[in-house]
Amino acid sequence: MDAGVFEIFGTRYYTHGFGLLLVAPFAFWFIVSLIGVPIRLLERKPLQWYGVVVSAFCTFVMLIVVFWDVYQIGQQATKLCNEKAGLHVYRTAETDSVLGLSGIEHWSEYGFEFLEDNSLSKGKLRLFMKDGKQSYKKVDQFISQYELLITRKKLMPKIKIHQYQIIERSNSEILGETAHLRIDGGWADMAFYGLTGFTYTPWKCKGDGMGDASPIDIVKVVLKPIQECQMGRI
Repeated sequence: MDAGVFEIFGTRYYTHGFGLLLVAPFAFWFIVSLIGVPIRLLERKPLQWYGVVVSAFCTFVMLIVVFWDVYQIGQQATKLCNEKAGLHVYRTAETDSVLGLSGIEHWSEYGFEFLEDNSLSKGKLRLFMKDGKQSYKKVDQFISQYELLITRKKLMPKIKIHQYQIIERSNSEILGETAHLRIDGGWADMAFYGLTGFTYTPWKCKGDGMGDASPIDIVKVVLKPIQECQMGRI
């Protein structure tokens, strides 16, 4: 298990515990007040519970203030990790091309005839090998049946998803997907990193399978080269 991850009754909580620095003064006050109780008994002095009760209450309140969002993040992250993280393949398919990929030399060796991609500078492109060299041409429309979608978005204020999906373009059916979640800490941990300038790395939930896989992995798991190449589609 990653550092700073604590599992309690099946739920994972994410914190480096820097919020305890805010709780420590109240906890120290409570311990000192509690130690004073047997001392006063030995000295046969009247017991004074005021300091014990108030310090205990303040310590409890500070624990809630510091770690309540850690509890909420843990509940949300556990649910989303179980639902979305990891590798999920719903069906496989054969094809001679994919939209959203580059690196035609590698994919040509894999068995694809061509790739398609949307270039910011050149527009819609069809990539293929010609005389052993990478080549491309501009096109008006994409004709690939399947597309690789890359999604990075916030699911919750402290939880982001990085996801690869293979979809069928005609009906938006998802053939397979792989994703991992990036989870930020609670406000106390983030405040500590912000004030100290120390490097902070979000936690990852990868799920089962290739939760932090690359596009190459998910494409090869879901899409296979077509057995009979449809010549002339380039």
